[in-house]
Amino acid sequence: TTVFFSFYGDHRFLLYLLLRSSSYVSSGINAEYGHALAILVPLHTHWGLEQVFTDYVHIKALIPVIGILLKMLTGFTIVALLYFNQHDIGITQAVKDIWNIQRVKPEELS
Repeated sequence: TTVFFSFYGDHRFLLYLLLRSSSYVSSGINAEYGHALAILVPLHTHWGLEQVFTDYVHIKALIPVIGILLKMLTGFTIVALLYFNQHDIGITQAVKDIWNIQRVKPEELS
C-alpha cells in the first residue's frame, strides 16, 4: 500500500503542475512553459499507462518488457517534444494553430 500512496501522491502533484501550467500557457507563448509541458505530459501519460499495464497484464514475464518499452517510448517522446520546442514552433503554438484551423466546406472545394 505504501507504493500506491506514493504513486497516487506523485500523480496528484504532477496533475496539479499540469493544471497550473495550462493556465499560464493559455495566456501567451513562452518557451519555459512549453518545455514544462514537454516533460509533464509524457510523464503523466507514462505513469497512467504503467498502472494500466500493471493492473491488466496478467502474464508476469511481459511486465518487465513492457516497462522497458514504455520507458524508452516516454524518453523518446520527451526528447522529441523538447526538440520540437527548441527548433520549431513549439507545443503551445502548434496547439493554437491546430485549434484555429478553419473548416473547409464541401462546396468550397469544387
